[in-house]
Formats: sequence, structure tokens, C-alpha cells
Amino acid sequence: MKKWLLSFAALVFIFQSYFSHAQDTWQQKPASLLNDSVFSIDEVTVHAFHYERKLQEVPAAISILSAKQLEQNALQSIDFVLNQVPGVYMQSASLTTNRLTIRGIGSRTPYGSNKIRAYYAGIPLTNGVGETSVEDLNQSILSSVEIIKGPASGFYGAGLGGTLLFEAIHPTQNRFVVDYGLGSYQTQEFNGNLFLTGEKNSSQLAIEKLNSAGYRDNNATDRVNLNYVGRFEIGKHELNFLVNHTDLKGYIPSSLDWETFQQNPQSAAPNWAAIRGYEDYQKTLMGTSLLSEWSNNWRSTVSLFGQNRAADELRPFNFLTEESRYYGGRVVLEKTIRTRQGSWKLMLGNESFWEDYDWSTFKNADNEPTDEILSDNQEKRKYLNFFGQVDYLLTSQLRFSAGLNLNKTHYDYTNLLETSGEQSGKHTFNAVLSPRLAINYTLSQNHNLYAQMSHGFSPPSLEETLLPEGGRNTDIQPETGWNYELGSRGHLFDQFYYDVSAYFMAIKNLLVARRVGEDAYLGVNAGKTTHPGFEYYLQFKLPTMGTFIQHQLTANGSYSPYYFVDFVDGENDYSEKKLTGTPRYQANWGYHFSFKQWAHLQLHYQQVGKIPLRDDNSVYSDAYGLLNANLQFLKSWGNLQAKALFAINNLTDTHYGSMVLINASSFGGNAPRYYYPGAPRNYSFRLKLTYLF
Repeated sequence: MKKWLLSFAALVFIFQSYFSHAQDTWQQKPASLLNDSVFSIDEVTVHAFHYERKLQEVPAAISILSAKQLEQNALQSIDFVLNQVPGVYMQSASLTTNRLTIRGIGSRTPYGSNKIRAYYAGIPLTNGVGETSVEDLNQSILSSVEIIKGPASGFYGAGLGGTLLFEAIHPTQNRFVVDYGLGSYQTQEFNGNLFLTGEKNSSQLAIEKLNSAGYRDNNATDRVNLNYVGRFEIGKHELNFLVNHTDLKGYIPSSLDWETFQQNPQSAAPNWAAIRGYEDYQKTLMGTSLLSEWSNNWRSTVSLFGQNRAADELRPFNFLTEESRYYGGRVVLEKTIRTRQGSWKLMLGNESFWEDYDWSTFKNADNEPTDEILSDNQEKRKYLNFFGQVDYLLTSQLRFSAGLNLNKTHYDYTNLLETSGEQSGKHTFNAVLSPRLAINYTLSQNHNLYAQMSHGFSPPSLEETLLPEGGRNTDIQPETGWNYELGSRGHLFDQFYYDVSAYFMAIKNLLVARRVGEDAYLGVNAGKTTHPGFEYYLQFKLPTMGTFIQHQLTANGSYSPYYFVDFVDGENDYSEKKLTGTPRYQANWGYHFSFKQWAHLQLHYQQVGKIPLRDDNSVYSDAYGLLNANLQFLKSWGNLQAKALFAINNLTDTHYGSMVLINASSFGGNAPRYYYPGAPRNYSFRLKLTYLF
């Protein structure tokens, strides 16, 4: 508590200092009505890879979510909108336990998201072993999310699954926003945002407070987010500051066996309920960047960043304490060369990252942690990414892009107890070179075709290199893969937009986390998987009804028959079996109705296919469909604007698993627990007031 109060006080001081200095330069901006027109995805500028072009012209598999899409359903966590992106599947067990996968990558991670990179305003959210947490971001401070699907060899490392780029809002008008929401399961959320702009600067200060009892027993969550984002122009330089602090405590209901999932889904797992298991953490992310324009079309970006995280987790089998500190820097140098035939854009950069991670476990007694230590560990992680990219605009029709990423990853581990054999030591992986080649061709004014091939990899975590009986597995290798893709974007006619792609990804040295105890996993390279797939996004703007009514239909989805090619785990051969943890198909249908731009109705239906839960494909989850509806009303009185949102989620009261565990084990003669039940029909209301000044 003291940490976030001190952080908040520091932010207020920074903000007040800036206010005192800049208030004379601020200009009164005219009030404007909230613009909630139908979102035209093809008109948005893509910033990934520093392309800065319209989506239709980009030679990559990229999807974009706008701030309006992030806000479309009151009190929903970010998985609600991410699951509307073809190829993306985010399972949610609670507000604090999620698993994000892109094109099947990361599906075998037990309780989190791995092998997918994420950045917030250019600052990494991914730690030193590739784990990413996006569920506790304050969505009200985001202007957009760009999702790169498949390995992004070059600019953002070479994560196998892809990369998420969260962009912060940079205000263009002074305003104060108060946002309050309430919903089922005693859920309440408050957001306060202050946006200030000057002629050459802008600042945003935000606070979020979320409380929820949750649908299930032992499911309460309390979260506070504090954010500051500042941008200052100094001549030909742009200086950016970012501070994000999160204070969270969430209780853990854990997973259920099939019988309990069917008959008593709101209950918590008995062992977690008995101990009142929870996770409690505080983390602070800070970053600064300097963008500079130089003579002769040179440009540079220098970023520095760091994060501190302290966490406790009370579990049935032990009490875990963690502390991690990471810091690093990112440098990108760009040069544009214009010729008679076209233009070249050359980029060269480096991202360096260092992390110290300490963790210990203690014995529990009478459902409480004790001082009896079970393990005490120190770990140092570091990686160096060197990358380059060349973009060539040959004509107005043809664009080439080539990238190369070189990664070197190193772990240094110390077991301070050494009670289970000699495990301390260093582990350095061979350098991994990951290329990318892409092309975009304008077939006509309304149709573009793109193709790409890229390489990616995911190193094992240090924990996966440790053997439960003592010692280290120094033979374990990073998971690597190639992605080949062909896609097209454009308009069949003015009102119909399409974005389709077909891809084939081949993964080798598949990393398998084999569970050998209630809190013990063994990492092994088990074989190869193949990820073929087809994705589509269709948007049809229906004919307007007079001058008052606009409406549109959207449909998107994916077909992904992933399977094991060569997968031997111990004495078991699972070759030719379907890949566990991912549905074979997903689909989304949406209808958006707008009346005079002040009343909106949105209907959304999500369909998810059944999921293999065991490597031998002997157990599947059930397919399910969810229907959601929301109404929005907007009104303006001079400089005061109001937006009211009312949502009904899971309108048909479908019983489904919102997250599943893969290869769940049974302990003490109990049935394996595969299922996290999703919430039944639930309601939420949100009121947002904006004052422009």
C-alpha cells in the first residue's frame, strides 16, 4: 500500500510541476461531440515494424483493435476483445489467471501466457523467460492494440506466437473523465483520467480501482492501477515518459473435475478453498524514450525501461514468495533513402534485457504459511537481441520488407539450499538467427496481396532445465519454427471489406512441461508439431436508412487443424494426434446498429470448437457458443459529454469452460481437474462523463 501511495504522490508532483509550467501555453479547445462512428479498420495506420502505412498496404499478418472496441463491453477484461481477433484465443479462469495463445502457440503453458511478446508504449511487458501478463492493464488508457500473428523476426524479437503492441492514449484536447461501472458478482470499477495538452506537449494521469467477488467461491479480486504518460516536443526531439503501477490481490478458486464442473461450477477446488489460496503482488513499470529527427533523413529512438515486482502466493502445497527486477534498453537507428525508382528505409537496432529473479517456498501448517523454508533460489536472466530491417518501396504497387534477428539468451541459477542435488550453474543457449522476408503487391486500387516467411523461437525457462531429483538438463533446446503465409486485404465493393490469410507453421523441439508432482514440472523436447490454418475477417456496411441509421455486419474466424507430427513423450507416442489446448475452429459474428450517432446496439456471438485435453486425444472439452449484447447511449451538453453502457453477457446462459488444463493429473485418488467454469448470464452497467476544457 505504501509503495503505490508514494508512486501516486510522485506522479501528482510531476503533474503539478508540469501544470504550473505549461498552463500559460494551453489553449481553449472547442468542445466536440463524441465520435462513435462505425469503425473502419482499413483506414487505420499501422505502426508495427515502423511501417506507418494503412493496414491494406502492410506486408504482414496484423490485426488492430481500436479504443472503441476495447470499451465496447462494460467491465469485461481484455480477453473479451482479443477473442474477436482471428487466430487469437485467450482463455480466462479469473481476472488474474489467463492463457493467451496465437495460432496454437502457448497452448501447453499451464497457468499463464508464454511464447508471445507484448509491449506497452514501446516498453516490454514480457519477462526474461517469455512470460507475458496483459490482463491487469487498465484498458481506459489504451488507444489501440496491434496484434502481429506469427514470428515477428526483427523488431520485436522472434517469439513464436507473435507480438501484441499496446499503444497509450496521447490526448489532443484537455479533458477530465470519470468512469464508474457496476455489475454482477458485486463487481465495481472506477476510472479517473485527466488529460492535458499544450502546443508541444501532453500528459495523462489515470487511476483505476476494481473490486469483484467473482462468480465462484474464493474468487474475490481487488486491483488498483496508477498510470502517467507524458509526451514533450523539444525542437526535433520527442521525449516520452511512462509510469504504470499495479497493486493486486486475487483469490484463486483453481480448476474442477468433470462432475463438480457439471453439478457445482461456482465452487472452488476443495484444497484451495480450505486454505483460502490467493496471489498478492505489486509491480511498477517505468520507461522513457527519446525520438530524434536528424539531417539527411536519419532518425533515432532510444528507450530505457525497468520493472520491479514483488509477489506472494498462498497455495495448498506451499507458500511462494517472489521478487523480480528487470531493466534494459532499446536503440533503433533509421535511414530513409529516396531514389528515382522508389525509396529505401534501413533500420538497425538492439534490445538488451537483464532480470534478477528470486523465489522461495515455505511450508504450510493449519492452512497458514510458516517460517520453515523448503527452497531458496536466485536466478539471473539476460538476453541480447540485435535486429535489422530493410523496407523497399519499388513502385506505388510493390513493397518489400526483410528483417533479421540475432538472439543470445543466458541463465545463471543458484540454489541457496542445495538440498536436492547440485542444480546451481549457468546455462547459455546457442545464438539463434531468425530471418523474415515479406512482400505486398497492389493488385488494384481496392485489392492487395501479401506473402511472408519468418522464423521464430522460444527458449525454455530455467525451471524447465532443472531436474526434480537434482541436477540440470543441459541438453534441452529452444523451440523453433518457420511460418509461411499468403494473404489478401481489400474491398470487393465500397461497403464490403475483407482480410483473409492462409499459413503453415512447422515447429520442432516442442517443449513439454511434464507434471511430475503437485508443484513440480519437468521440461523436455518431445518432437514436432504442424500448424496449418486459415483466417478471415469480413466487414459489410449495410445500406443506411435515411440520414439517421447506420449499421454493419462483421464475421471473422479461423480454421486450425494443428497436430503432432512426431511427438514421443517417454514411452508414449502421440504422433498424428491433434494438438492439445486449442480449438480446431473459432468464429465471431457481430451486428452494430447506430441511430443518429447517439444510440448504439451491438450483438456479438462467439463460437469455440471442442479442445483436446490430453495428448492421446482421449478427453475433449465441449464446444460452446456465447451471445453477448450491449447498448450505448451518448449525450452532450456543451463541454460535458456522457456515455452510458449496459451489457448482458452470455445471454443464453450457456454452461462452458472458460479455461482448461492440459494433461491434468490426479493426486490422492481424486479425479483430474481439467475445467475452469465460465460465468453464467451476467449484467453490467457503466457511466462515463467527460468534461472538455
